[in-house]
Amino acid sequence: MSRKNIFEILNEQISIKSQIQKVERLMSEASVAKDTPEDIVDMECMRDWKARGRYTSCEEIREQLHITCTDIRKGLSDEQILNYLEYVANIIWLCNEKFLEGEENYDDEYVYLQENVIRILDDLGYAAKIFEEEEKVLLVEKNAAMTAVAEMADPKTAYAVIEYNHHLLKGNTAEKQRILKMLADKFEPIRGELKKVNKDLESNTGYLLNKMNIRHNNIEGKNAIEYVRNLSDEELEEWYDEIYQMLLLCFLEHDNIGRNKRIKELKERLEN
Repeated sequence: MSRKNIFEILNEQISIKSQIQKVERLMSEASVAKDTPEDIVDMECMRDWKARGRYTSCEEIREQLHITCTDIRKGLSDEQILNYLEYVANIIWLCNEKFLEGEENYDDEYVYLQENVIRILDDLGYAAKIFEEEEKVLLVEKNAAMTAVAEMADPKTAYAVIEYNHHLLKGNTAEKQRILKMLADKFEPIRGELKKVNKDLESNTGYLLNKMNIRHNNIEGKNAIEYVRNLSDEELEEWYDEIYQMLLLCFLEHDNIGRNKRIKELKERLEN
């Protein structure tokens, strides 16, 4: 029996299509200062929104993402569902942060809209991560290790850690390679301390970063490795995902070194 993805499993319990249609209905019925959320964004937020790129309207963004009302009626693919929910999450964030600014000038349908989006994301195993500086909301798979590392890292590293999990990066080995190389640069300075507490993890992570076409070109040239050259994109991505998890473990293990030192000092005080 083949494995089912989260969308297939969830569809056996509830109809994702009907849930998306409900969100779409709430998008048209919800009132923020007597206008729909998208009207508010178009009129009050779009022009100054950092993350809008070259788009000038909500309609234009929907068309580019293939999440128009017509697309929704026909039925969205798994990727389109995530694109749609991420789009709605950004619209809600813009209304809340750029327009309402703490004021409760909205109706019950707007509250229901926010609650329904959160519940669908929970069902799908995703969470909305807000990046204030970039003025964007990204949907990422829930990952305890990722969250822990992101929360303790510097902003640039935190964004890279979360970005790697973004659903749009699935299948994009080039972008995943770029992020892994950046994380590898963060890994290098902690290797000495990490080696003292988990030699195998430190050694294996460093080895894979050097041999799996991340730090070096292992596809061609003097560092080429036949095994790596013959990997399919799917196989290479699987290894990249494994290395990503190993890097997260490295960062968590290193963070725990300081924690263990503090615990040791506390134990000495308690015993004395």
